[in-house]
Amino acid sequence: MLTKQDFKKLKKEAKHEIKWIEQEYEQLQQKDASSQLKKHDLWDEEEIHRLTYDRKDRKYASWTIELCSIIEQWLLRLYEQTYQKSFNSVQLMKTPAYRSLSNIEILQAELKSQHIAVKPGTENDDELTKVFKARNKLIHSNFSFASIVEQNTNAEQTLAWILNTVKQYRKHLKYEIPVLSHAKE
Repeated sequence: MLTKQDFKKLKKEAKHEIKWIEQEYEQLQQKDASSQLKKHDLWDEEEIHRLTYDRKDRKYASWTIELCSIIEQWLLRLYEQTYQKSFNSVQLMKTPAYRSLSNIEILQAELKSQHIAVKPGTENDDELTKVFKARNKLIHSNFSFASIVEQNTNAEQTLAWILNTVKQYRKHLKYEIPVLSHAKE
């Protein structure tokens, strides 16, 4: 059975992993890779620009997948500790209500039935679903981060949105132990 302390411990672990990616992102924003490449005089300006863009695209793509993996693994661990069994999406998809849902949506629904859900008033479930759809599109679009960048935004804005959505989801997921009310006699 999942205890409040177990929940907090797992939540803190997810926080640290997300923070690690956030720090890597900040370091990449501050680092000027082109100056390092110029030192070697192997590439011209156009090649340096292309290499820098390609590397940033791959980093953003891998961070997106890693952020989704952190949330998936966290929810899986919560599920396994709550139900004392492994998550079996194939078995759960036999439930009519779950047939058209993704694994992340099934995990969220199963955990919600055990009082583990995003606190009321935050619309983060829908945003997280969008992040996972973006991740899936990324994977099926030859691992190109550019494939998930929305119109009127850029790669930095898209990654910042993904990072913020994951951070907010982790922050707002709560474990509420139900209060039993005793009827007056």
